[in-house]
Amino acid sequence: MNNKIKILYTNWKGETKIRKIIPKEVVFISNEWHKEKQWCLIALDLDKQAERTFACKDIKSWFLK
Repeated sequence: MNNKIKILYTNWKGETKIRKIIPKEVVFISNEWHKEKQWCLIALDLDKQAERTFACKDIKSWFLK
């Protein structure tokens, strides 16, 4: 099964890009980049080859294929 998807995401700098990810879990947290508690998607960022936290409110579109 291929779990790779793309999202259109606006980061903390206001930059909007398509990000290629493998989702892991959705959590309600705050952290260094997301100061207020909110729903976030924890995922492997395939371009950066690192785990990243994406604020759900900043995901503009989902591309499942």
